[in-house]
Amino acid sequence: MPRKAEEATEDYLEMINLLVAEKGFASTSDIAERMGVSQPTVTNILKKLDKQGYITYERYRGMALTEAGKNVARKMKDRHQTLVSLLVLIGVPEKIAIEDAEKIEHGLHEQTVRKLQELIEQLKKAS
Repeated sequence: MPRKAEEATEDYLEMINLLVAEKGFASTSDIAERMGVSQPTVTNILKKLDKQGYITYERYRGMALTEAGKNVARKMKDRHQTLVSLLVLIGVPEKIAIEDAEKIEHGLHEQTVRKLQELIEQLKKAS
């Protein structure tokens, strides 16, 4: 099933943010390798993200997340971590929890994420 454009945008912003945190920069080759796509595909996506105001991108010079891009990346990281935490708390092995969180993180409403975070806190206190 093809991914929605919004999901791809979120995934790319999350990956750029992760690479910058790990290495101090994100290259098209690193993004392509981690996401399992070609460098030309990454370049096309980066151009779109630049036009949408999520990154500043200059070919051969690099990229940087804008505040809007950082906000989306941060939101997706928090969402992902919330889901992983919940799944691990209910007994799902961490490797599977990480894979499953990636599959379900995109469509959740903010209110649902907040309720899941509250549930996690309650479960942690009870254990």
